[in-house]
Amino acid sequence: MKVKLTKTFIDNVQVSEKGRDIYTDETMKGFALYVGVTGKRYILNRRINGKLHRDLVEEVPLITLTAAREKAAAMMVNIRKGLDPYHGLHENVAKAEDDDTPKAPTLLEAYNYFKEMKSELAEGTIRTYDRQILGNLSDWLDKPLNDITKAMISEKHKKLSERSKAQANATMRALRSVWNYCRDSFLDENEDFIIKEQPIKILNAKKDWNNIKPRTRHVSEEHLGQFFKTLINYTDRSSHMQSPHSNNARDLMLMFMLTGVRLNEGQNLEWSDVDLDNGSIVFKDTKNGSDYDMPLGKILTAILKERKRLSYGSPWVFPSSQANTNGPITDLTRSYKRIGEINGMYITPHDLRRTFGTVANSLNINYPVLKRLLNHREAKSTDDVTLQYVQVSQKQLRMALNQVEQLYCNQAGMTQDEVISRLIKNSAISA
Repeated sequence: MKVKLTKTFIDNVQVSEKGRDIYTDETMKGFALYVGVTGKRYILNRRINGKLHRDLVEEVPLITLTAAREKAAAMMVNIRKGLDPYHGLHENVAKAEDDDTPKAPTLLEAYNYFKEMKSELAEGTIRTYDRQILGNLSDWLDKPLNDITKAMISEKHKKLSERSKAQANATMRALRSVWNYCRDSFLDENEDFIIKEQPIKILNAKKDWNNIKPRTRHVSEEHLGQFFKTLINYTDRSSHMQSPHSNNARDLMLMFMLTGVRLNEGQNLEWSDVDLDNGSIVFKDTKNGSDYDMPLGKILTAILKERKRLSYGSPWVFPSSQANTNGPITDLTRSYKRIGEINGMYITPHDLRRTFGTVANSLNINYPVLKRLLNHREAKSTDDVTLQYVQVSQKQLRMALNQVEQLYCNQAGMTQDEVISRLIKNSAISA
C-alpha cells in the first residue's frame, strides 16, 4: 500500500495480527514502513541496479522519521556505488547519539538526496545541475544549508555574473530547486522544517537577477540558400569511412534545419524510434515531458534511409566516431565551426531551431501546427483555451515539413529530388 508516511500515521497504524503489512512512502521512492506481528520498522524496498533490495533501515522506536529517510537515502547511494548498504553509516550513528537534534544537511548531502529522489531527471539535466552545483558552488558543498546566508547568495551571484550572467542565474535557480525540495523532505519529529527558507529570494527582493535577452541568431532569409547548399555539400573525415558515423555533422545539421528538433533529441536518436516504412520518428521523453511523434519530410526520409543502409547494426542514428565507444555522438563543435568558416557565419543547432521556426512562420503555417512542430508544451488553463480543442494531424505536420523543405530548396535553386540525388551521390563518392 502506498501512503504518505508521517509520524501520526506511523504512531496510529496497528501491528499486524498475522503476517505483515508494507506501507510504501509516497514522499520518498524506495522507503517503506514494515509492520509485523512484533513491531514496526523502516525498510529499504526498491530495485536498484537490477536487484530488489529489502533491507532494514532501523526499528521505528530507535530513530526519527526524518533520520530514517536520510539513512535510507544514504543506503541507496551506497548500493548504486556497489558498496554495502550500511557502508559508513555506523560511524554516523555513533556521532548522532551525542546530539539528538536533527541537523540540516550540507549542500552536498542535500544535492545527493535531490538526485536520488528525482530519478526521473534526464541525464542532460543532471549534467547541467552537476556543473552548477558541484562546479559553481564547489566551495559551499560542505556547508550546512542553514549556514548559507542571503549575503553569501548576493556575493556569489555577483561573482558568477562576472563570468556569465546566464550561468549565474541558472546556478541560483538550480540551488533554489534543490533547497525547496529538501526543505519539504527534511522534517523533525513534529514534522516541522529543519531547513530554513531558501535565501535565494534575496535576488528577487533586490531585483538582482540578471536580465538576459533571448538569443535571436538564425540563418537569415538572404543566406538560406547558401547555407543549405553548404550543408548538402559538406564533407569531413567521417564522410569517407563508409561507417555508421559517416556524414554525422552534415545529416544532423540538416535534421535541425529541416525539423527544428532540439540538440539532445537529435543526437540521442535511436533506430528503434524511427519508422522508415511509415516515415515517422518518436522522440522519447522530450523537454516538455512527453513523447513527440513527428512525421518525416521527403528529404529527411531519404537521409535516414541512407544512414540506415550504413548503420551496420548500430543502435544509434548518429553514433559516436570515437573508438571503443558504443554511444551517440556527443560533440560536433569542430564541425559546426568548420561549417561556419565556409559560410562566414557561426551557426549552432539551436540557431537552426530558430531558423526553422522563422521559416515556418514565413510560410503562414498556422499557429497550432507550428506549436506542435516545435514541440512546445500543451496549452494550459492560463493559455488560449481554444488551443486545447485543436487537434493537429500527422498529415498536417508532414505537409508543413515538406513546405519548409521546398522553401530551402527554392532558395538553393533546386528541387527536393535534386537535393536527395546530391546527398546520395555524395554518400556514394565517399563509399
